[in-house]
Amino acid sequence: MTASALQSLPDFVDLEFARRLEAAEMIFPDCVESLHRYSPSDPIAAEHVARGIAFFGGVTYPANQCVGMGLHGEVTAADIDRVEDFFRSRGVASTIVVSPLAHESLRALLGQRGYAIAEFNSVLIRRIRAEEPFAVPPGIVIERVTPETVQSWMSVIAEGFAQDIKVAEDVFGGFAALPGALAFLARIEDKVVGGCGGRVIPEARIAALFGTATLPPFRRRGVQTALIARRLHEAAKADCEYAVVSTHPGSGSQRNMERRGFRLAYTKTVMMREWPQEPASGKG
Repeated sequence: MTASALQSLPDFVDLEFARRLEAAEMIFPDCVESLHRYSPSDPIAAEHVARGIAFFGGVTYPANQCVGMGLHGEVTAADIDRVEDFFRSRGVASTIVVSPLAHESLRALLGQRGYAIAEFNSVLIRRIRAEEPFAVPPGIVIERVTPETVQSWMSVIAEGFAQDIKVAEDVFGGFAALPGALAFLARIEDKVVGGCGGRVIPEARIAALFGTATLPPFRRRGVQTALIARRLHEAAKADCEYAVVSTHPGSGSQRNMERRGFRLAYTKTVMMREWPQEPASGKG
């Protein structure tokens, strides 16, 4: 394809664009500092490896993983050693998220070490307009999360996710305190019925959206649409160019985002290496 043809595809996902999109799931140092301040006792850790970031939020944290490796050139065996040491020393599997645009060396090394596919992630994008309208259906109120409402926000997201995945509600708390956080809750008749998370990443001009959930009795009333619209509205004010969200392929979440103008950019592969159980010593 010629350069002029590529210019006519403003949303074409090349390597440079993929680097920006992957920032949506990378826990940068400023985020780590915020998470530590929010919960000093949590064993949060992060390490930069091959321009990617490995993150650990605790043994039961649902997203202990390394994101972004291989998008800036070759990955070496020593790089994989560092990631594996990072996770193994903390008692969890080594989990590496592989972009389809990552350098082929990453795929080769993971294959040699016996990594297995744990899941796939659909990366969906939507270009943000200069002005994103924000209006809510009658009876719904959208509020930014505050220290006074963060507990209700965590609870409603955990309950909203419960039919698909069990996640401890305190997992979400620190994400309301991230730099550029897009954390909002929805009320109906003064009851908290939905919530969402996200973050503006100014250097990439990306708004990452995540953690959207509505309590089952209040679904199909426009809550999720209102939560998405509010985050897009805030992203437009922050001069973001794209919103990005990651979902399971073919899921209800992907369907809902595509209905709201998002499209598939690419699918990532989550690769995992489990550690063998240590044999029992037999000593009483």
